[in-house]
Amino acid sequence: MVGFSINKESTVEKDLSQRWQQEWQKNPKRNLCVCYDVPKEEVMQAIEKGAGSLEEVSSQTYACQGAGCCERQVERLLAFYRAHQQSAEDEESN
Repeated sequence: MVGFSINKESTVEKDLSQRWQQEWQKNPKRNLCVCYDVPKEEVMQAIEKGAGSLEEVSSQTYACQGAGCCERQVERLLAFYRAHQQSAEDEESN
């Protein structure tokens, strides 16, 4: 067996980083939070403007203040954005 290693962590981070860009392509006008009619686009803009936690996104957009069924989606977007930012920082340092 030929020995080489693939850094799984960086591959996963790269995939997550690409997911942030893909989310902008996937129907950003649809409501992410149905309780308060908050579109995914508004949540993503709040994240890009500095909302780094579920609580910060919620206070800026009203998402997750109803039944909470969109919390996992917001957390997923936060993870995608963190990976996207990390990838951009890594590219700048190389």
